[in-house]
Amino acid sequence: MTTKLTPEQLARQRRKIEKDKRKKVYDDQQVQGTNNSSIVSKRSVEKLYSLELQPELGEFFKYFVPKGKRRSPAINRGYWIRMELIRQMVIRIIDKNVGKRVNVVNLGCGFDPLAFQLLNFYKERNDLNFIDIDYPDLVKNKYDMIQKAEEIKELIGEQNPSDLGCLISTDNYKLVGCDLKHADKYQEILDKLVTDKEDVNIFIAEVSLAYMNPIYANSIIEISSKVNNSHFLILEQIMPDGPNNSFAKKMLYHFNHLRSPIQCVENYSTKELQLARFKEYYAFAEIKNLFENWKYLIGYDMKEKISQIEEFDEWEEFIIFCQHYIIVHACSIDQLIYDVENEEPQEEVYKVDKSFSVEHDDRFDDEQFELKFPATSSIGSKVYVNGGLKQTRNDETLVVDLENGHVAQLEKTGVTPSARMCHSLTNINDSLVLIGGRSRPGQYFGDAYKLVSNEWTKLADLPSGRSRHSAVAVSDHQILIFGGLQEGRDEDVFLLYDVADDAFRPLKVVGVNPGNLKSASVSYADYGLILGGISDLNVPEVNDKLYKFTINHRDATIHVQEIFQHKLLARIGSKFKFVTKDKILIVGGVSPFQLFTKTTNIVSLSLTSFEFGSVEIPESIRETVPPIFVGFELVESGDAKSLFILGGGAVCYSFGSCYNSLYKIVKN
Repeated sequence: MTTKLTPEQLARQRRKIEKDKRKKVYDDQQVQGTNNSSIVSKRSVEKLYSLELQPELGEFFKYFVPKGKRRSPAINRGYWIRMELIRQMVIRIIDKNVGKRVNVVNLGCGFDPLAFQLLNFYKERNDLNFIDIDYPDLVKNKYDMIQKAEEIKELIGEQNPSDLGCLISTDNYKLVGCDLKHADKYQEILDKLVTDKEDVNIFIAEVSLAYMNPIYANSIIEISSKVNNSHFLILEQIMPDGPNNSFAKKMLYHFNHLRSPIQCVENYSTKELQLARFKEYYAFAEIKNLFENWKYLIGYDMKEKISQIEEFDEWEEFIIFCQHYIIVHACSIDQLIYDVENEEPQEEVYKVDKSFSVEHDDRFDDEQFELKFPATSSIGSKVYVNGGLKQTRNDETLVVDLENGHVAQLEKTGVTPSARMCHSLTNINDSLVLIGGRSRPGQYFGDAYKLVSNEWTKLADLPSGRSRHSAVAVSDHQILIFGGLQEGRDEDVFLLYDVADDAFRPLKVVGVNPGNLKSASVSYADYGLILGGISDLNVPEVNDKLYKFTINHRDATIHVQEIFQHKLLARIGSKFKFVTKDKILIVGGVSPFQLFTKTTNIVSLSLTSFEFGSVEIPESIRETVPPIFVGFELVESGDAKSLFILGGGAVCYSFGSCYNSLYKIVKN
């Protein structure tokens, strides 16, 4: 027997129904709102990249973004790779099916003009049909914009009289409104618009199904898979290091804050899970993250051209972003795109090295260390932190007292260095020598300064400017400077600076020449080691070898030999220190081969057995103050019992910046 509700209960029920309706409308509007920011970024890419690199695609974003904004180099390159890969994969599928009609169905198309770009690209073909689907309100706005764009109207041709429910229906273009949470409505659209069993059908979901509950999203994938000759291309986020990875945390917060949470990433957080998801519906499936796609699908000539469009010095940020996005290509017929198989190398499990533990040093105000690529060096228990990037590059010097937890700003006296980043600061007999660095990308500095008793003096200039170089004291009056020369300038990779006579002199390499590495890490005890670093900035090539060197001062030579090679050494911007004469501790950096996780970000390496040990980052730190080991510094405490990680951070694509706290690695 049904209980009769009181008038008050009925009123409450009605209010709840109305509230739920309003919430659904609001949430849908928030998801649609993500189109607005992404389309502005894509317009930035079109103006800067596409018109230069691919004029055959035309200029169509301008009809949907009347007032464009120029985005940062990292965001430009991030959106370019997204757009280019989807477009390239569609083109490759079309080209595999010459002589067949191809339908390209863009799910959650937003204002993206991919259809018009490809119609412009394939002007000679009349067997392509593009179907754009999105929320009815958004599609209506797109319709209005198209009506004002004569170039697009001419490209898509005359409107056909149609009862197919399309706002636009021409021989080669359809625009139709559908909330994809309603699978039955989507099925009806396909039944009307995709009718020829001989057609090839390409479905695209570029971060559109990601906002949906996986139950709804998977219904769309399943329906699409049942169409003949079906291909599905999906671009979505993953979290290879879990939700407490600093990038993943920032990404999740960003979408939650916008009230448009990405829901599929929770269920399909890794490449394996995404691949398994599509193999439920398709006979064939392949997957690559965006950086793997950058390596395999973007030719070297194109990479070189991209490097010439705008100065770029954000490789770490670009790689981390790419490692958090994947493209899956699934198909019902055997028409896979990649020449290489799905590769998901299982992360090796390394024995935990219990001689170290990682702690958060909460004595300091974290905001003071929101600096990327500063230069640091220590004198006793005091760490000097110069320059680096805040919102802009700065010329301040902070003095961090690790003993009492105090930070002070050094007064500027003498001839002070200008604002800079990616420079070096080296302790030599309790005076600090600052070398090189850069202002904007490509603007390398060749000046040097000395800080003694809190006063700066100018030193001799380097023969050539250097940025992202390495510098290490090799005696009580000499500093070895390695790498960091501008691209194409490989002369005098090693320089020796002598404080006594204020002069730089080159060292001749005997043995193996590691080349002009940028963001390599160098340490010196009785001998020196070189680890990581980038060589070719177009790719980039990252060094995975460990080099050992000794210096012969008498004949000005440096003897270099390769002693070990491993993918775990391939790091851009890592730091390492000798902890004993036979053991080093390696911290952070970014790899083109793998995303470093809580078990591989910090590792020890025996120099006798060449075995790695894992120094785990506690989950409590990752939950509250997750580290991002980009542009940071590693310094030893005065008592040599601890190492401190300070500074560093990254722009996490278009989600905002995240910064490190101060972390302490205790030698147990």
